[in-house]
Amino acid sequence: MKRTLLALAVVSLVACKKNEDANAKTSTSVGDVVNGAKTLNNLSASMDDIEKKMEELKTTAPATNDELKSILPTTALGLARTEIRVGDSSMIGLASADAKYSDNADKYVEISIVDGAGEAGSGMLAMLMMGLKAESEKTDAEGYEKTTNFNNVRASISEKKNGEIMESEIQYLVKDRYAVKIEGEGYTLDQLKAVMSEINTSSLK
Repeated sequence: MKRTLLALAVVSLVACKKNEDANAKTSTSVGDVVNGAKTLNNLSASMDDIEKKMEELKTTAPATNDELKSILPTTALGLARTEIRVGDSSMIGLASADAKYSDNADKYVEISIVDGAGEAGSGMLAMLMMGLKAESEKTDAEGYEKTTNFNNVRASISEKKNGEIMESEIQYLVKDRYAVKIEGEGYTLDQLKAVMSEINTSSLK
């Protein structure tokens, strides 16, 4: 049953990727079919590992608010921390923490971390793990987004220009348990990746 659910999630994930661009062609090319098949094969080969991880995390106690809050740096790229939130997702069974860093002008960085432990957390993590296994890339006039090896981890990354403002994002896993997302406005992706080393994930279990 679990494998069936994961397979359905994989199909949904691929379908969503195909439908992201509202202006995409309605016909499917041979290249689309081949790339889709490769993605499904890659994800199917990883299902056993993902299932095992889900079972392990379901019975693991999520990190406390204080534990998650402690890994968020007081500054990011030289910006002062202006806001911190913990427990926002507790109503749906997720342990999470978020922080915002700003110069109170035109630049900011946001860091979000969600623990994949517990019933809800393990389901969230499984979807992210499958997404990171995919080989996907999209480029348009604003910029690009893709799933690739980045700064020594598997990550979903994007860099786009909104008018004159650069917007970048990095999403990746820490210790096959914690989902980390870093968003930046006014920074290139290359600049934003420095934030990854500013997050103190070494204390996480």
